[in-house]
Amino acid sequence: MAKFIYPTDTTRVTSGFRGSRSDHHGVDLAESGYHPIYAAASGKVSRSYFSSSYGECIMIVHTIDGVTWETVYAHMRSGSRTVKEGDYVTQGQTIGVMGSTGQAEGQHLHFELHKGSWNDKKSNAVNPLDYLEKGDGGNTTDPSGNKPLQPEGIGIAVSKYPVGYGVNLFTKPVNGLVRGSIKDKTPYLILAGYWLGGDENMLCLGNEQWVPQKNVDVQWFKAYSKYAPDYGINTYSAPGAPDGSYIDKVKGSVAYDIYSRKDGWMAIDNKRFVEEKHFDIR
Repeated sequence: MAKFIYPTDTTRVTSGFRGSRSDHHGVDLAESGYHPIYAAASGKVSRSYFSSSYGECIMIVHTIDGVTWETVYAHMRSGSRTVKEGDYVTQGQTIGVMGSTGQAEGQHLHFELHKGSWNDKKSNAVNPLDYLEKGDGGNTTDPSGNKPLQPEGIGIAVSKYPVGYGVNLFTKPVNGLVRGSIKDKTPYLILAGYWLGGDENMLCLGNEQWVPQKNVDVQWFKAYSKYAPDYGINTYSAPGAPDGSYIDKVKGSVAYDIYSRKDGWMAIDNKRFVEEKHFDIR
């Protein structure tokens, strides 16, 4: 395992360390949609608070090989912080959600790494890109390695709206009755989907609990082959591989979307099914 992992599931840097801005003491990782924030290394939460500049912010102190480090996670989504000062966290633990609070232009995570303790002058700040995914685990550019395995479901849904605003839940994906609502920023596991196209899709969050996709931010899980990129995995027209249902093979060089997942089988599009045992779901 690397000493520091990427603190979210995107590695897209939109603003670098002290590049065109000498006062930018970290890197900005940005992507639209729902993106959890992870602890880059195990440690103790030194601050968990709202700052006028950092917005919703968490700082974590780490001691690695006798050296003290401190990481900063800023501009997180309002109400998304899951840890408080004094808590101990493990590497990869979800601590919040990417947002745009504080002095932020657009959704992103502002991430800082300090070799030593954080201070107002940021005198201990170092370029995070020189350390992320390096060290004990070597260097890797595979973003799937940062994400935890998902034993069930096809994604995570979170209301797009402020806490207190109700998002209706329906008993069926089509012509269903309203049965309850979501009024907070709790992440919900998506168990299945009813695919009508784009934001018209309906997502199942539980028994008789369907929500319109247009009302939630979604982090979709992906299926990553367990094998070498050129190793072929059989696909079938129906789960269970009944006689005559073989279609073709898929390679392990790409991540696949998941349209359904049940009884050890999953659909990777609207006509092809594969055995889940050949994939890691993250």
